[in-house]
Amino acid sequence: MLGANFKRQFDAETYEKFFAGMGYEKTGYEIVCGRMSCDVAVIEVRKNQGKIVEKIIKAERMILRPVQESDLEAVHEYAGDKEITMMMFLPNETKEETEKFIGDSIADWKNENPHDREFVIVYEGKVIGGIDLENCGDGTFEIGWIVNKKYRGLGIASEAASALVDYGFKELGAKKIIAHCDSKNKASEKVMVKIGMKLKDDKETRVYPKTGVVSGEYLYELENNREKHGEN
Repeated sequence: MLGANFKRQFDAETYEKFFAGMGYEKTGYEIVCGRMSCDVAVIEVRKNQGKIVEKIIKAERMILRPVQESDLEAVHEYAGDKEITMMMFLPNETKEETEKFIGDSIADWKNENPHDREFVIVYEGKVIGGIDLENCGDGTFEIGWIVNKKYRGLGIASEAASALVDYGFKELGAKKIIAHCDSKNKASEKVMVKIGMKLKDDKETRVYPKTGVVSGEYLYELENNREKHGEN
């Protein structure tokens, strides 16, 4: 059911049942025209036992949903990966670091306008990565992602990033979405290019706080063309 192609049909009842099984009740949904190979469903749901309205974003092969406490093991599997060398604040040394990160993210989601919307990527029923949109002010949001190394090379990051960009432009009214990457991180740069971002600055540098290593940094950005052309 999760592999349903939205070009053919949006089976509302199917997804209502799916989210009900996860403890959510639907409060609304709509189809957002995707910029890649599929449409994106943005489904607004409310956790039955709470008052927090959360956004579930459905792409062709995956869903993006706000991170939860129960995601700790899955998140730490990729966030604590010792092979990570080109992400600013990773890897996490301990599970407690990851647990604090999740707690802070959940607390942010409780705000009417979260500063940093932290989603997990759910693929084939498993949490296999994370992706977020951070509000930088003045209509600018920064996107970032990480995928468990077991699932790299499958186009997961590109599809998730494209879906979140569409959400940012249509649902959050973003004027511009930016992304940074290490100048040696060709995989992340490839994702940025694939989702339509343009290189704006290749002269920046970054210092990794955990190691003190200095490296080059690229800045990519994507403007909301719908806003430019007066589209709603």
